[in-house]
Amino acid sequence: MPAATSPEPTTAVRHVHIAIVGTGFAGLAAAVHLQRDGERDLLILERAEDVGGVWRDNTYPGAACDVPSHLYSLSFAPNPGWTRSFSRQHEILEYLRSVATDFGLRPLIHFGEELHDATWDEMACRWDITTTGMHLTADVIIDGCGPLTEPALPAIPGLADFAGTVFHSARWDHDYDLQGKRVAVIGTGASSIQFVPEIQPLVDHLVLVQRTAPWVVPRNDRTITAAERRLLAKRPGLQRLARGTQYLTRELLHYPLVKSPRLRRMAERVALGHLHRQVKDPALRVKLTPNYEIGCKRILISNAWYPAVAKPNVQVVTGLAEVRAHSVVTSDGVEHPVDAIILGTGFHV
Repeated sequence: MPAATSPEPTTAVRHVHIAIVGTGFAGLAAAVHLQRDGERDLLILERAEDVGGVWRDNTYPGAACDVPSHLYSLSFAPNPGWTRSFSRQHEILEYLRSVATDFGLRPLIHFGEELHDATWDEMACRWDITTTGMHLTADVIIDGCGPLTEPALPAIPGLADFAGTVFHSARWDHDYDLQGKRVAVIGTGASSIQFVPEIQPLVDHLVLVQRTAPWVVPRNDRTITAAERRLLAKRPGLQRLARGTQYLTRELLHYPLVKSPRLRRMAERVALGHLHRQVKDPALRVKLTPNYEIGCKRILISNAWYPAVAKPNVQVVTGLAEVRAHSVVTSDGVEHPVDAIILGTGFHV
């Protein structure tokens, strides 16, 4: 008789009621609220080795939020310790780390588990989920990945053949020394407007390639004093008041700004006044003046952008035709020798 064979071992598939993807603001907030509502059968998937989402991944020089600190925080986790009215990246990341710890979320997080597939099983009425090292099922998936995750890499002819260093602002190469280098920055959006003023004093020459000039308004940033932080810690109601005021101000401005041409013209005058005060060269002002109505694209806030791009070692150009082994060629056919290219080209949303 043939020898009896042992049955093949079976791997049990874990089932949870709710699977949350991502540990940025959305994922952490969802987990806290679900636990407060009595939900205990949940887990959180995170492809990286730390929480923080966009504030973990974007470590470029000058990275900061353009929403006031007391508003750019979770309503159930006020932080009286913000040191500036517009928080820097490292401070926001520490805040999110503390939220994960203080609310007991870390045991729920599976780090290093990138979501590879999630398929709805009609018969079983549940999700079949595959990650880097897990296979599980769930009744509900909450997608907390956010839109600012995957860098958008432009399809520029010749970029792959560039002999120098290329990196995206969201994957900043901190090992590359920019001191004395010739650098091309592609893009003039929300990331570039923060890191360009930081690297401009370091580089020998900076070619700034813009597609369309952004509308830029003043940034009313300041240090929050130690005395103010102590007062907010003792009087939590004051921080709730500050948060509520900031929220209402922005909500009340949104509708008139969208619906009122008069208010938009007032906003444009503020932005153009900011440009004229900080840029004295008429020819450069023309390049930096938007050719569309304010609000059609994201309005940027900075006090350092215009002074930086007006420096003698910065050249503002419009349009990029191709990249060669040691240079970038702009739309006017001019070749600009560069050692490095930094892509400030946003995210694939």
